Amino acid sequence: MFFTPNKSFKVNLFISILLWMSWLNTSCHQASSNNKIGVSKKNNDDSLRSAEIYKKIAGPEKHRKLDSFFQYKVKNQGFNGAILVAQWGQILYKNVYGWADYQNQISVTEHTAFQLASTSKPFTAVAIMELIEKGLLSYDDVVQKFFPNFPYQNVSIKLLLSHRSGLPNYLNFAPIYWKSKGQLMSNVELMDMMAVHKPIMASRPDSHFEYCNTNFAVLAAIVEKISGMSFSQYMEQNIFKPLGMNDSWIYSPENYNRCNDKACGYSRVGWQKGGFDFTDGVTGDKGLYTSISDMWKFDCALSEYKLLKKETLDEAYMPHSFEKPGMKNYGFGWRMIVYSPSVKAVYHNGWWHQFNNSYFRGLNDRTTVIVLGSNSNFANYQIQPILDIVSGTKSTATEAVDEDSEK
Repeated sequence: MFFTPNKSFKVNLFISILLWMSWLNTSCHQASSNNKIGVSKKNNDDSLRSAEIYKKIAGPEKHRKLDSFFQYKVKNQGFNGAILVAQWGQILYKNVYGWADYQNQISVTEHTAFQLASTSKPFTAVAIMELIEKGLLSYDDVVQKFFPNFPYQNVSIKLLLSHRSGLPNYLNFAPIYWKSKGQLMSNVELMDMMAVHKPIMASRPDSHFEYCNTNFAVLAAIVEKISGMSFSQYMEQNIFKPLGMNDSWIYSPENYNRCNDKACGYSRVGWQKGGFDFTDGVTGDKGLYTSISDMWKFDCALSEYKLLKKETLDEAYMPHSFEKPGMKNYGFGWRMIVYSPSVKAVYHNGWWHQFNNSYFRGLNDRTTVIVLGSNSNFANYQIQPILDIVSGTKSTATEAVDEDSEK
């Protein structure tokens, strides 16, 4: 569930905005520069301001409540994974629980890499928008500009990013056409499959919103075509390495075997280890492995406009589908809740194999909630109690987000 802002929330929001100027210089620097011996006077001053903000937003009290909440989730809901909660760039709570590898008794750490599943999609959107900022791509470009044999007309980058393309879901048709089930299928091979077999469109392009993994698999293929690199190489060179995301990588058997600190996926009961299938070779819609620490680096980079310009991110956070009334919508790689014209949150859940993740970003008070889990636990999406603690209000919203627990 998500919260609906009430009068108390708006007052808290106004107070939080007063902290904005102090936050600009102090917030996410704690992710990399705090706790160092011999830091400069400026860093000491930043640390003091950061501590002051932490106190003003009732950080110690919120930390206590969040710890109590997650102790409950571990005991009563079997939570196994990593969690980070922040507000105004200040980490309120960060912890890890359980096993990365149950059979070998290896515990989860803050550097354990989890399969993000569909929470990979905001990263893919960032890669596409980087190419747009560089002038190598346009929102109005159609897929056939890069793949002339693509069998569907009028499918633009904008429609792919916003799930309005009408493309069929490859997870439904690929098992029919892919004969070598023991061999991974790549994004390029998926593009070839569509060109040869021409699966029937799900709907006419831009007729309505329809969540579809094919959209982001095609976007990853376009990144490869324009950059001349594999999607894995592009992400490493343009996002992971610049941000110091040393725990992050795109799935391949080689990358998987190379990583020594990764979470295995498990069944909800009995610790039965999950496996892979041929569609794991397709990435962009899923397939990004990262840790709770690296997710925080990515979150800070978005807030500090290190990856994309503010005007580019503003476009990503704009709703694009209006067929159904309500607060929920989808931007470019982000689900969103538009509480009012001035209060908005973006988020993306993920579910693939045994991994269930949630990534929420309140754009008005820099609320960040990151939940990474690896034991088939759909309770990971129930973040409303976390948001209530952070906002200091009790929500009356009854809107569930289980429907967004997408593959």
